[in-house]
Amino acid sequence: MNPPLSPAAGVARPGLPDVPWVKRWLRRWLSSGVRGALRLRSRPYTVARDRVALVIAPHQDDETLGCGGLLRQKRQVGAPLWIAYLTDGSASHRDHPTLSPAVLATLRQGEARQAMRLLGVEETALHFLDVADGTLAHLDPPAAADLAEKIAGLLRQVRPDEIFLPMRDDGSSEHDAAFVVVQRALDLAGLHPRLFEFPVWAAWNPLRLLRPSLASRAVWRVDDREQAELKRQAMGAYVSQTEPIAPWEKPVLSREFLSYFCTGIEYFIER
Repeated sequence: MNPPLSPAAGVARPGLPDVPWVKRWLRRWLSSGVRGALRLRSRPYTVARDRVALVIAPHQDDETLGCGGLLRQKRQVGAPLWIAYLTDGSASHRDHPTLSPAVLATLRQGEARQAMRLLGVEETALHFLDVADGTLAHLDPPAAADLAEKIAGLLRQVRPDEIFLPMRDDGSSEHDAAFVVVQRALDLAGLHPRLFEFPVWAAWNPLRLLRPSLASRAVWRVDDREQAELKRQAMGAYVSQTEPIAPWEKPVLSREFLSYFCTGIEYFIER
């Protein structure tokens, strides 16, 4: 997940801007209320061994943040599971003085492999489609058609019963674009699996969760509190995102932001 970066701010440049304590408190308060509503609205999701799942991650780390607990539980019961990373993740450190996009793309792919190993997902289940990060919402028609066909090919290969992907109105243009291209690929493949949407940016902006959670057909929850530490370790595998890379003094993803994904409960919206 690549946050919108603020204008260059010297070596302290953060991915997420500093927020006054009042706004942090308000966000926490709103998040607690929205999650309470989600808890009341939701039903437990049953992890079944006979359902094939495909997870769509616009960026390396979206899958761990949004559904790391689900991934662990699916692999624990031996459920077939595939993950498709749409972009190469190379744009999370724009204008970094020493870290080039090419090096970052290689680094983030390695981090994804390590995170998935921690959650029990085999490397053979990982598919990297390597669209240039930051371009997903602005692909020209031929490139968009090519990406849709690649996803459709994967769909035809694995024939998923379920697809898990970031919410269509998550607050990221790339996440919105990912939802559109997946729908196009489903049309091309002629498949109609169930779609489960998980919040990523919406976890940071809880008001984005409120309307879809109330208007959706169903909200599902996965309780993985007993193994929450394993998800934290998988999140920590994304060192490029969770730790500062010199000379920047702050990480792309703050500890406060990451804390929203450490509750041990994950929510999925089915519209």
